[in-house]
Amino acid sequence: MLHQKAITISDAFDLFLLDAQARNLADKTLRAYRVTVGPFLRWCDEQGLVFLADMTSADLRKYLIYLQQRDISSRTRYNTAKAVKTFLNYCVTDELIEVSPFNRVQLPRLEKRILPALTIEEIKAVLKACRNLRDLAICYVLLDSGLRAGELIALNGDDIDLKTGVVTVKLGKGRKDRVTLIGLKTRKMVRRYYAERGVPGEDEPVFVSFRTGKQLTLEGIAQVMERLRETSGVANCKCHAFRRTFALTCLRNGMNVYVLAKLMGHSDISILQQYLALVQGDLVAAHRACGPADNML
Repeated sequence: MLHQKAITISDAFDLFLLDAQARNLADKTLRAYRVTVGPFLRWCDEQGLVFLADMTSADLRKYLIYLQQRDISSRTRYNTAKAVKTFLNYCVTDELIEVSPFNRVQLPRLEKRILPALTIEEIKAVLKACRNLRDLAICYVLLDSGLRAGELIALNGDDIDLKTGVVTVKLGKGRKDRVTLIGLKTRKMVRRYYAERGVPGEDEPVFVSFRTGKQLTLEGIAQVMERLRETSGVANCKCHAFRRTFALTCLRNGMNVYVLAKLMGHSDISILQQYLALVQGDLVAAHRACGPADNML
């Protein structure tokens, strides 16, 4: 084991990032660690906490209280604390410290709140607000496939099979390939889009910028959503809202939750269980309105 007193928190974090790069974690994940753990390092510096071995559970609890006092969501507080915990667990694994001070600290409670999905009326309003076939195809594919924004813009010509509806997501979240699908109406819309822009080659991006002719970026698709939001008046018009709508609609229509998890690229059903609760709430409301005994006797 390295001499613990000699390891500063900042040096340990540099080693943590180096290890993450060596394990071939996605650049997005590395950036996320810098964004979430970076403020913790600055806070430690402000507290005069320099060496890793000097960090205690009490210090971590003070930091969690500090986060509570800031105007940030429970999800942000939870993700920040979880990233710090991951960093300290690495420090134990790499023998920079013997025991993580986070072992005796609980993660902040995460509010079990599902952001709203899009209603049928909102979807129709967004589709009506589309100015071109590209934006229409984007909305159809997002709604029908459950793709994340980054996965959508990464699609190349050979990733969408318009005969079968199979969409291949290459190196999605967690660097895992998976398959999802689009239906007949969405395939028809993509064909219309291709008829206008030309069929992309196997290694050419499906969705391109009108300005550059190159692959649409995350910033570019965010601008598309912002434009549709302003034109349609649908405040919740975001890529992830389409993904939530896909999940909730599939469950309401009877799709097996484990099948849905595979289509969406979830490693387990813990997130989808929240959607299941909503669907069960639908059933309760339906029975209350239509149950024979309560409504006939």
